This record gives sequence, C-alpha cells and structure tokens, in this order.
Amino acid sequence: MKPSISIITIGVDDLERAFMFYRALFEIEDEQIGAGEDHVAFFFEDGFSFVLFSREQIAQTAGKDIAVAGTPGFVLSHQAQSPNEVDDILRRVLIAGGAIITEGTQTEWGYSAYFEDSEGNVWELMAQPAAN
Repeated sequence: MKPSISIITIGVDDLERAFMFYRALFEIEDEQIGAGEDHVAFFFEDGFSFVLFSREQIAQTAGKDIAVAGTPGFVLSHQAQSPNEVDDILRRVLIAGGAIITEGTQTEWGYSAYFEDSEGNVWELMAQPAAN
C-alpha cells in the first residue's frame, strides 16, 4: 500500500457546533459541503476531504463499546483503486500484525473496510464506486 490519505475524519461531541466552527474557519462554499444525519464532509481540491463524525460513531466503527479514553478521535482513510485492492491490503494488514475491524463491505459510498494498526490507530480503506 502506498499511503494516500485522502480523507481525515475527526470525532466530535457536538456535530452542529463543530460544523459551524469549521465552516467559518475554512471559508468554504456550500457546494463543497456534504452532510448526512451523522456526519459533515468538507471537500477540497485534489480529492481531499475533511469529515466530522460523532465520537460515539467513531467508537462503534473502531469496535469499542463506548467513546472512552483510548477510543480514537480520528480515522485515517486510504483511497484504494478497487475492491480487490482493499481486500489485498487487508491481507497485508494481518501479516504485518494489525487487526481487521470490519471486512470489505459495499455501501452507498463505495467498497470499504476498517482496520487498526499495531498501536490501535484506525484506518479506513475505500474504493469509490465507478462513475456512471
């Protein structure tokens, strides 16, 4: 895997408050913002995204029961070229001593999986769906 961090996701306690803060800080246009019930994404040039996600949701993603000390406050994301590449990277994660949190799964956002490195840091692997 050649690291290509295209998305940084941080955990927040108050999504609306964090959205207002980053919206003002980034001075970003409405067209560069996407939101769902549980997240807000800011889209920048060169395919980089900065995402706000509830701390509790990050805890669930990381396989933790609740958001306590040791629960990651962020997720590093790597944009893979295909679902096969996601699965290949997951195999290498295990060989290198990491752990798979969730196997590759097709979602509305693409094919994604989560793993943790040898120190418990959470990574997302994602292959976006092909453009129509």
